[in-house]
Amino acid sequence: MSGIPIVFGTNLLTSDKHVLVVGAGDVALSRVNHLLQADAQITVVAPDIHPLIRKYSELGLLKVIEREFEMGDLEMYQEPGDISKLDINHDREEIERLSSSRFAMVLTCLNSYDLSLQIYYRCRQLGLNVNLADKPENCDFYFGSTYRQGPLQIMISSNGNSPRFTNRLKEHKIKPVFEQLDIRKAIENLAYLRTTLRTKIHPGESPEVIKNRMEWNKKITDSYSIEEWTQMDKAQIDSILANYASV
Repeated sequence: MSGIPIVFGTNLLTSDKHVLVVGAGDVALSRVNHLLQADAQITVVAPDIHPLIRKYSELGLLKVIEREFEMGDLEMYQEPGDISKLDINHDREEIERLSSSRFAMVLTCLNSYDLSLQIYYRCRQLGLNVNLADKPENCDFYFGSTYRQGPLQIMISSNGNSPRFTNRLKEHKIKPVFEQLDIRKAIENLAYLRTTLRTKIHPGESPEVIKNRMEWNKKITDSYSIEEWTQMDKAQIDSILANYASV
């Protein structure tokens, strides 16, 4: 292990999960904008609220608690119960319930480094993922610069060294290339191919069946160019599927 914090796409950790943002200024706003794209359940705690964050709250996109942060806020939604003592075979629903009541992420966007450090070490005690704005050494994760087109997500990161540069790289190098292609259509086509193969052409969950499907799917995916996948319609894909030979 290199000791470098993992770079996560926001939706990997936060989709429909609780996220706490401590602070509500310009930096917090940038974090909130990332989190909104990932469908996180955002709670912002701060005595002074950025106008746009307040607007988001009025629109029901997040929750604002307009006061000074309290250390107990880190457990504000946590349900009572010792998750470590639950049976992993028989108590799975309860494990999911207790796990989802914890913050998936805690982000501090404060001028006070001392308070941020206190939050950081309390998160350590509670086993919560934490990110201190502009303090790479106190981050369990970073937000990369993400390019999205439909279900496609491409994320790049400098591991906190230069977020501005990675954003420029996305805008000036990655985006111009991918905007020329209908990647959304290609992914939809391949999803249709894979789903139809699994559910109609060659169903089954035995290791042999799964292996045959995967090998055929790999071969067919590589047999056509990226450009060709962006241009196909369902009739063409059905024709490809018709040539599948069940083994």
